[in-house]
Amino acid sequence: MPDQSETAIPDSHRAQPVELEQDDTVRRAVVRIARVLRDHLEANLPVAMDGRNVEGVHQVRVALRRFRALAGLLRRDYPSATLDEAAARARMLARALGEARDWDVFMLETLPGLSPLGRAGVNVVGRLLPLARPLRDGAYARVRQVLASADAEWLLNFMGNLADGSLWDEARSPAALKALEEPAADFAARHLARLHRKARRRGRGFARLTPPERHQVRLALKKLRYASEFFVALHAPGQKGGLYLQRLAAVQAALGVDSDVLTTGRLLSLFDGEAGGETRHVVGAVTGFLCCRQDATHEAAHRRWRKFRRTPVFWV
Repeated sequence: MPDQSETAIPDSHRAQPVELEQDDTVRRAVVRIARVLRDHLEANLPVAMDGRNVEGVHQVRVALRRFRALAGLLRRDYPSATLDEAAARARMLARALGEARDWDVFMLETLPGLSPLGRAGVNVVGRLLPLARPLRDGAYARVRQVLASADAEWLLNFMGNLADGSLWDEARSPAALKALEEPAADFAARHLARLHRKARRRGRGFARLTPPERHQVRLALKKLRYASEFFVALHAPGQKGGLYLQRLAAVQAALGVDSDVLTTGRLLSLFDGEAGGETRHVVGAVTGFLCCRQDATHEAAHRRWRKFRRTPVFWV
């Protein structure tokens, strides 16, 4: 590997918007979406493997999650062993990258956000940052390994085939092939309605939900958001779709505190083997501080949830 100190830090790349046409069939829409997903993944793979720009890992994970969201929609209507395998490989790759992303968030966002504890005499950064660095380095070593693996190459090739117009490589029945000519707008409306109902069901009695239950709401909203971003241009390219997506993203962001607390708790548990009462004291202080922050943000999340529930859907 060349000396990184002599090379520029590579830029990460966000996904381009999905542009669909009103008369697109499912087949044609999948091609357009898959091209965006493939290009997004391909552009960020070298950035993630380089490791100096933490957005690289984040963007690769986003690309993998969006592909899994697309695969989840297709697998319900058009079962395919090859698509099942692609979704499984994407899940495996995303999990491998998740550890590195968790440490990036912990070191770059969580620890700086704990500065009030420092004013109270708790040396959070000084005690936990040296413990976190080698764990993050190990996670990034695994990132480089998994992104250079045959699984990553296979998945990228599969996404390329999908983007080139080949949905799956096994023979399809005439009925299944005909079904792929369904208008994409009808396909989108059916699945968006299903995902919307599921998210509302998960969020029923929101004020009484436990943090793990709110985390499940966030996961359901994430799938709904990806699908909405894929297909919003078919039904509401203007203000109506934008308002729905804006309020959906706002709830998801508010619920991110629950996810951060759960993740941070898991990472802190990895320090249990470190001897020393000071480390245990710092971990306890951080845990209590984050739980208080979680409680303080619950009402704001509830307000955003109520606002989202009142927002008209854009696909009817």
